[in-house]
Amino acid sequence: MKPATARSILTCHVEDPNGDISPMMKSALRALEKSPELKANYVKQSLIDSNLRAAFKDASVPDDALASFASQVDAIPTRHFNPRDPAIIAVMIGFVLLVLVLTWDFLGRPASFPPDGLEVAEATLDADESTFQPATVPAEELEDWFVLKGFDGFRTPSFLLEKKANSAGLLEFEKQLLAIVRFPSLNAQLVVFNAAPLDITMPDGEWRTAQLNQRFSVALSQEKGMCFLVIVEGSETDLTRVLNSKRN
Repeated sequence: MKPATARSILTCHVEDPNGDISPMMKSALRALEKSPELKANYVKQSLIDSNLRAAFKDASVPDDALASFASQVDAIPTRHFNPRDPAIIAVMIGFVLLVLVLTWDFLGRPASFPPDGLEVAEATLDADESTFQPATVPAEELEDWFVLKGFDGFRTPSFLLEKKANSAGLLEFEKQLLAIVRFPSLNAQLVVFNAAPLDITMPDGEWRTAQLNQRFSVALSQEKGMCFLVIVEGSETDLTRVLNSKRN
């Protein structure tokens, strides 16, 4: 994850000593090591948060304030439940609608894109040109090409078979190798890597997509322990066309 992306995530984060850290937050925390300035700002803000928690931890509400609040509550007239009361009906309708909306959002929302997959995409786009070599073999023969380079497990997704690649290479990312192939006719790159070191877990064969930035969109799938990341220059609509393309 780039420092700029990490800054946006950390800005909205308040450290909770008793809470679990999300995968996205873990990625943002790892990005602190790439930017001493960002790390210093985060440490400073964490200290402020810690001091505020300590200052208000044992704070208590004065008894007279509690008594005043209690008297105001007691002064509120008691209302008997009437199912025909318009206010009660409005509340019931609102509650039902809220449940329906939350259910639709939970069931209809697509699964989240693994944050480590986004980091792999960013590292691929930042790779130096010296990483790549001309690849003159057909896409279906790239597995042997990578085996000769010392990378096992490469496979070409079916929608890229018979597509023409012009270059390929290996890139080291967080102490593991990424196998990268460029397909200029599709404005696309394919990245294959082992899922286990990055703790990426997805159902086999499922594709998840995301808009990486204004220029690039990404799709990620997993099969037999290997991840297949497709980076396309364009929108998610352009990416979907590539994923759904058929063999020539």
